[in-house]
Formats: sequence, structure tokens, C-alpha cells
Amino acid sequence: MKRLLTLVALVSFLTLNITQAQSNLYKDSWGFNFGINYPRATSQNTGISGNINFGLYAGLTNQLSEHSSWRGTLNFNSIEYKNTGTDPWTKTRTNLLGVDFEYLYNFIPCETLSPYSIIGLGVAYGMLDDAANTKDDYFLDYQFNVGMGFAYKLDDDWKLNTEFVYNSLPLSWADGNYGTNGGGFLGTPDDSYMTFKLGLTYTYEKGEKSRLCELYEGVNNDPVDYERIENIVKKNTANVGINKDQVKEALAEVIDAHHKEMAPSTGTEKTVYLSGVNFEFNSSELTAESYPVLFFAARTLIEKPEMNVVVKGYTDDIGSAKYNKELSQKRADVVKNYLVARGVASTRITTEGCGEEKPIADNKTAEGRALNRRIEFIVK
Repeated sequence: MKRLLTLVALVSFLTLNITQAQSNLYKDSWGFNFGINYPRATSQNTGISGNINFGLYAGLTNQLSEHSSWRGTLNFNSIEYKNTGTDPWTKTRTNLLGVDFEYLYNFIPCETLSPYSIIGLGVAYGMLDDAANTKDDYFLDYQFNVGMGFAYKLDDDWKLNTEFVYNSLPLSWADGNYGTNGGGFLGTPDDSYMTFKLGLTYTYEKGEKSRLCELYEGVNNDPVDYERIENIVKKNTANVGINKDQVKEALAEVIDAHHKEMAPSTGTEKTVYLSGVNFEFNSSELTAESYPVLFFAARTLIEKPEMNVVVKGYTDDIGSAKYNKELSQKRADVVKNYLVARGVASTRITTEGCGEEKPIADNKTAEGRALNRRIEFIVK
């Protein structure tokens, strides 16, 4: 047991120190999973120290959505029992061949290391060696499974899985002895065992690519100080706020105007300032808080294919006018590239560098200069 725990700790340490895998998330995908089991008896009328136990598993997994999946698994477990109620102790072994159908719920699917819950039912066929207090040398019954696991994304195709599962059988002679006393699920008088699993999942068929995790792509690990940004926004009435719901509302107003007031032939335009889309000083690198705003802007443009936009980039007033003009053009191009990468047709987007023109805040303060390093959408 100590050797197993040492191995698990080593694998976990190495896994957590691998560079984070850049993987995507897919819905309605299929995978093949396989690995090794370490089963242990939990029935109260058996001793467990020094027993030799081993197992294998293989099966299919169907990822239904970002969070939910189901799987069918074929398991083999060989469990050794020592009955401590006899003198001398008697030893029995149960070889279990089972088929399990389980539902898995993934709590944080966008993270590289993600925990998930397991619940399911299965059918188990047991073959008993040296059965003590039962006339039968085999049994066939169902079992109830509940557990927890962790998935580590190695890449788009492979995951490393570790699981702990509690299995309960509705009979009391799976260990070769009648009379289990409270060893089953929730204290029921059934035989039970637990399994520790270590294995791999290979995704061989990918379905629709999910956009759930795209919000986080390209964001550095540095924490975003949203409180500081909110305080800046409150000082400037020209902003709509960085909150994603407020951004959606602002865009919705433009869409309504586009449909109700603007005929395509009039060429009427409306400007939206995307508060929160800012840049580092003297750079075309987006700040981390910009990505949630642009994510929802991209989704809105995808949902409204008749809308075209001009992306205007701006700078603060530090530096020459010529340099700021060039820098603002680079900033507008960065935003366009982001939108195109999220699925917006490049033909719908034009860019313009406006330099330090039309400041919306005071360039004499750091907060004001940060707000002037901005992006505006001209919706047509």
C-alpha cells in the first residue's frame, strides 16, 4: 500500500509540473479509456493488511457536453480476503468481471486539471476461490458505484485520469463468507470494495468544438484587478463599464438601432466605445481584462452577420503624433485579428489608427491615459 501511495504521489507531482497543455474542448466526442485498478475490500468481516489485489479496465466514453459525459467500462478485479472471524484466519479470493455504466460530471472543464464526480450502476460476475461459508463458487448481481476523479489534459487527444470509486454489491458472500455487517453503501449489510484507478483516455472522434473555454485563451496567469478598473470607469461617464452584461447591453442597443432606425442605404453609423478593451503602455498588447469584452463582442457579431464594423484604435498623448498613429493602427489590427480568430469574417471588419485624437479622459493622469488607450467600434 505504501508503494502504491508513493507511486501516486510521484505521478501527481510530475503531472502538476508539466507545462500546461494547450487543448481544446469538444462536445459529442468519443474516446477510448484504459488503465489499471487497485481494488481493496471494505467489508467489516475481512482483514485487508498484506493482501494481494490487482485489476484492469477498458471502455468507451462519450462527451455529451462541456460538463457531462457517460461511459461504459469493462472491469476485472482480483481481491484477496482474510476472514478475521476464524481461528486460524481463512483466506479467500474473489475474481470480479464487471460491466459498468456511469455518468460523469466535470466541474471545471476549461482547466488543465479538472475534478469530476462519478455515479453509476453495473453488473458483476464473481468467481470465488476457497469459499468458506457459502455453497456457491460464483455469483451474478448488480453493483452501485459512486466516486471522484481528476482528469489532466495532456493535449487535444489524451487525458491522464485518476479515480477513487466505492462499489457496493447487494449480497453478503462476495468475499466467500456469509454475514457482512454494515460494509455496504450508507451502512447497508452488503459486501463492498473500493478501487483506485490510474489510466488514460484517448479521444478518437471529435464533435463540435466548444467555445466555452475560448474566453481564457491568450490571457496571462497574472490576476486581473477588476476593482481598480471599476474605480477608473466610475470616474469617466463616457464608459459603459467592463462588466460583460453591460457590454452585451451596449451592443444590444446598437443592434436595435441598426434594425429600427438605420436603413442600409442611408449609411448611418453609430459609435460604441468598448470600455475595458485597453492596452499596455507603449504596446499593442491587450491587457487581460480586454478578453472578456472582446469575447462577447465577437459572439454578437457572429450572431448578427449583417453588421459590419470599423475598428478604431487610439493612444494617449505620450510620444510623437506619427508614432502614436502607427501604434494605434497596430492596436486596431490586433483587435481585428482576435475577432477573426473567433469566427468573424475578415471582410466585415476594417481598421483605422486614430492616434491620440479625441481623448475621452484627461491625459494628465495615469488613469486617464489608460482609458485613452482604447478601441471604438463604428457599427454600419
